[in-house]
Amino acid sequence: MPHIIVEYSSNLEPEVEIQPMIAAMHKALSNEGVDAARIKSRAIALDHYVVGDKGVDGAMVHITLLLLEGRDEATKKQYSTPIHQVALDAVAGKDGYCAVTLEVRDMDAATYIL
Repeated sequence: MPHIIVEYSSNLEPEVEIQPMIAAMHKALSNEGVDAARIKSRAIALDHYVVGDKGVDGAMVHITLLLLEGRDEATKKQYSTPIHQVALDAVAGKDGYCAVTLEVRDMDAATYIL
C-alpha cells in the first residue's frame, strides 16, 4: 500500500508538468517490484510557501513515501532513490532555485485500514 505524496510550490507550474512527474514516480516504484495496483500517488500544490533564503522566489518539491512498517533501510533506499531522481529530472530545466527533498515514513500496519 505505498503512497507517494508530492507537495510542490505552485510557482513550478506550468514550467514543470506535475501529472507526468507523478505518473513517472508511480512507474519508478513499480519498476522496483512494487505492485502498481497497490500504489497511490498524488500531488498537492502549495500556494503559500517560503523556500530557504530564496523566500517566495524559490521553488520546492517535497516527496513523502509512505510504506507499511517492516521494510529495512536498504529497501527504503531502493524504493526512494528512483522517485527522488524522477523529481530531480522533472525540475532540471526550471529557471531558478528548486529544492527537492524526500522522506520515507513507516505506516503502522495495525492501524492502516484498507
